[in-house]
Amino acid sequence: MNKLSFSIIGLMTAGSVLAACQSDGYRIKGEAAMLNDGDTLFVTDDLFTGTPIDTLIVKDGKFETEEEKADSTRLCMVYSKNHKGIYAPFFIEPGTISIKLSEKPEETKVNGTSTNNKWQEMNDSVMRIGRQINSIAAYVNGNTLNYDQQQREMKKVETLHKQFRELVMEYAEKNTDNEFGYFLLTAYDDMAGMSDTDDPTEADTKLELIKKLPRHMQERQALKMVVKKLSQMKSTAEGNIMPDFTMNDINGKPISALAEIGKNKITVIDFWASWCGPCRVEMPHMVRMYNGYKDKGLGILGISLDSKREAWEAASKELGVAWPQMSDLRGWDNAAARMFNVQSIPQTIVVDSNGKILKKGLRGEELETFIKSLME
Repeated sequence: MNKLSFSIIGLMTAGSVLAACQSDGYRIKGEAAMLNDGDTLFVTDDLFTGTPIDTLIVKDGKFETEEEKADSTRLCMVYSKNHKGIYAPFFIEPGTISIKLSEKPEETKVNGTSTNNKWQEMNDSVMRIGRQINSIAAYVNGNTLNYDQQQREMKKVETLHKQFRELVMEYAEKNTDNEFGYFLLTAYDDMAGMSDTDDPTEADTKLELIKKLPRHMQERQALKMVVKKLSQMKSTAEGNIMPDFTMNDINGKPISALAEIGKNKITVIDFWASWCGPCRVEMPHMVRMYNGYKDKGLGILGISLDSKREAWEAASKELGVAWPQMSDLRGWDNAAARMFNVQSIPQTIVVDSNGKILKKGLRGEELETFIKSLME
C-alpha cells in the first residue's frame, strides 16, 4: 500500500543536527495572529519526541526570544500543543529568524537567515508537488475505483515522487559547499516520507553529490550511514544477483530465499500484507498468473509485511495463496523489505533461478506480459 494519504506539507517528522562552527547569536521573531495573548508555543530540536528546549509566550499576536548563542546550525520546530496544525520547522543559526505561523501550512513562512531562506524557497516548490499528490489521494480515497483506475493513479503518484526527489537533488547540488546541502543529502528524504528510490541512477547522482561535500562533512557518521545505504541499494539493482536471506515460512520453518528461487525457472518475489488493500486487489491476478505458468517453471515467493501471524495466515487462506511465503513478522521493518528498499506494497521483484534480478516494480498487466515473454 503506497502511502497516498501522506502530505508533503506535513513532512517534518524527524530531526537532524547539522554541525557547524559558529559562535554568533540568534533570535526568533514571529507572528501568530490566530493565537491569544498568553498562549504558549514550544521550541524543540527533537522532532521525534517534541521535548521542548524553549517556550515562547504570545502577546498581541507576536512572539520572540532574547538573543541566544548559536553554536551549530540545527533543525528545530516551533509548535503549539493546543493547536495541532500550528507548527513550523526552521533552522537555528546566527541572525534573526522570522517565523509567520498559520493554520494553513502553505501560508506558514520561515526566513531571515541564509539557511532558512533556502529552506522556505525549496518548501514552496515541494508544496506544489504535495498538493498534487494530496489531490490524487483525495480522489482515490473518495471514489470506488477498479483495478486499472487505481493503477493509473498510482503511476501519477510515482511520477510526482520522482519529480520531488529530482527537485531536492537540484537544491542539494546548488548547496554542496554548505550545511543545507549536507542536510538535504542526509535527512530530508526520510523526513518527507520519500526515502531513497531503488533507481541506481538516482543513487549514483546522490553519491556523486556527497563526494562534493567538504571533507569534514564526509567524515560525519550520519553521512557514512547514507553512503552505506546507497551502496546496498545499488547492490539490489536490476542485473545484480540478489543477496540470500532466511526467514520463517508460514508454518514457522526457516527457509532460504535463494534455495526456493532455485527451484523455479523464474520467480516473482511478492511483497504484500494482509492489511494492504491494493495487495488484496492484486492477489487474484497473481493467483491466475501462477496457475497459468507454474507448470512452465514460474514460482512466486511471498514476503509478508504482517506483524501478526494469525492475520497473515487468515488472509493467505482467504485469498488462495498457494506458493511459499516468508516473514519475520516485523511489519515495515521486515529485513528483506529493508534490503530491497521497499517503500510501498504490493511490490514485486522478478528473478531467474540464480537470483539475478530481471525486473522490479511490475504489477498487473505489465507483470503478466513480462512473465509471458520469459516463459513462452
